[in-house]
Amino acid sequence: MLAAVRTGRAHLGVAVLDVQPDDLITVPVATYPQVLLVPDDHALARRRTVRLHHLAGEELVVPPPTRPHRISLERAMRDAGHTLHVAVEAEGWPLTVHFAALGVGPAVVTGCVQPLPGLTAIPITDLPTITFHAAHRPGALDDPRTATLLHAIRTHTTTTRHHTP
Repeated sequence: MLAAVRTGRAHLGVAVLDVQPDDLITVPVATYPQVLLVPDDHALARRRTVRLHHLAGEELVVPPPTRPHRISLERAMRDAGHTLHVAVEAEGWPLTVHFAALGVGPAVVTGCVQPLPGLTAIPITDLPTITFHAAHRPGALDDPRTATLLHAIRTHTTTTRHHTP
């Protein structure tokens, strides 16, 4: 996304940014908790919240090893004294949610990801929230189409919106 904005292939992009780029303008647009997706009949499905220790021993649906979400999840589990156990690796939220719905394993996703019927989303209280940022080149908002798009994104999301399952 950053490369597309930098080269002009995109006027505006939205992503989770670990580091704010110094050559682009970034604006936070939405912040969500991280949630655990489990089938409705899973032992954890009745909990209002979970903590990392509840994931100890669970075989999870996770992204490939080089993806930022996987890296941060492994780090969080390690820092909590637990090992991440992998049921299957999946690229992208739709496939991750599908595997969770099939019962392959629970999945940790951003709270804006909609669970399929038969899945329960439970906030994970000891993982940080995830903030999405819009990024654009300086001067990009001089184009009313880009300004309108950013306004629409900000109108339909907000930095204080938390999806509560």
